Amino acid sequence: MNKKRVDEYIPRAYRALSDVGIADKGMINASYKGQIASFGAMIAMGSVLSAVALFSARGKTVADRTKLMKAIYAVIHGATEEIEDTALFDYVQQEKNRGKIRFAKEKITDAAIALKLAMNLYKLTEKDQDDAANI
Repeated sequence: MNKKRVDEYIPRAYRALSDVGIADKGMINASYKGQIASFGAMIAMGSVLSAVALFSARGKTVADRTKLMKAIYAVIHGATEEIEDTALFDYVQQEKNRGKIRFAKEKITDAAIALKLAMNLYKLTEKDQDDAANI
């Protein structure tokens, strides 16, 4: 973990949470916090490529994990435009082919940490995102 990079990423992460649709009206579903924590554990225990591949697929969780992958990509690249569901996976593949997977893993880990920290700036809700928007 690069503390300086994490500090740099936190404001980007705060914006990315809204930009990709994780945060809405100052609220965020608490399940996203658990999902980003499990993503970090998957990277530590396995590989960054396998973790990103798993989280890039739509699953049957309350939290849309593809939004987390989009948010990580947005944090790393400062992107605000439309981000494809597989953008982070494509980035990891590209960096692996260039022999720079270690540096990409560090950046992805730091972005995930920044996202988890930025989630503390939002009110957590247990309700489904769509239900929370109707309150």
